[in-house]
Amino acid sequence: MELTIGIVQADFNGTPSENAEKGFKIVVEKHKEADIIVFPEYSMLNPLRFKNPDEVYAHSEPIQESSFINTMKRLAELLSVDIIVNVIEKTDKPPRAKNTSVLVKSDGEAIPLYSKIHLFDALGYRESDFFLPGDMPSKFILARGFRLAVAICYDLRFPELFRFYALNGADGVIVQAGWLRGPLKEESLEMLASTRAHENTMYIILADQTGDYFVGRSGLFSPLGYRELDMGYREAYMEHVLNYENIRLARDRLPVVEQSRKKWEVRFNPLT
Repeated sequence: MELTIGIVQADFNGTPSENAEKGFKIVVEKHKEADIIVFPEYSMLNPLRFKNPDEVYAHSEPIQESSFINTMKRLAELLSVDIIVNVIEKTDKPPRAKNTSVLVKSDGEAIPLYSKIHLFDALGYRESDFFLPGDMPSKFILARGFRLAVAICYDLRFPELFRFYALNGADGVIVQAGWLRGPLKEESLEMLASTRAHENTMYIILADQTGDYFVGRSGLFSPLGYRELDMGYREAYMEHVLNYENIRLARDRLPVVEQSRKKWEVRFNPLT
């Protein structure tokens, strides 16, 4: 079995409508045969552009009424492809929105998949000033025999979430990221993505922003943790094929997930 993934790496630093049109143009010009296209975190709106949560909340949108999502629906229907985007989702608890991954299907249906659980309250930044944390793991995406889950950026530093996905049958995890620039941040992104892939013998599909704020280096990591695709630092759209045989071979050679299942009980308790 094979699944072709398309990854968008860009600097989404405009308004939601500007970012939607930019993403639309990039994909229309470069798409070849991807079954699923992945956009990075903050692809609707980059909150780092704003000084306070009220400004970010003013740009947030309900998913089913989102102009950003409507543009992505046009794109999905035009290319007959499923698209995973990131939305600043309006809540009833202003000024905090939610950082949410949404699956836009080729038939135009928009399905919320996951709201970021681990907010980036570290290295002098407080993402929780802007967002409410999610309280449930990702819904699974089923595509061409593959079972995929979603994580967002800072989640990559929390191995429990990825092991939970692996124990529940994930063949890969899509990581939408806005990985901030800083000393050794590029190296930490590489190390963490590789480790999450290796320790769970599954694919990691990384879609990161680039530009003034973010490190780029989107790509794909194999079930043994080797980088198979490196998108560098420039804006780009690339496609890569996932092969299920690679997962099977990795798990035959390195049965860590099954061995973990026998030794540990991993539960996910919704946050309170």
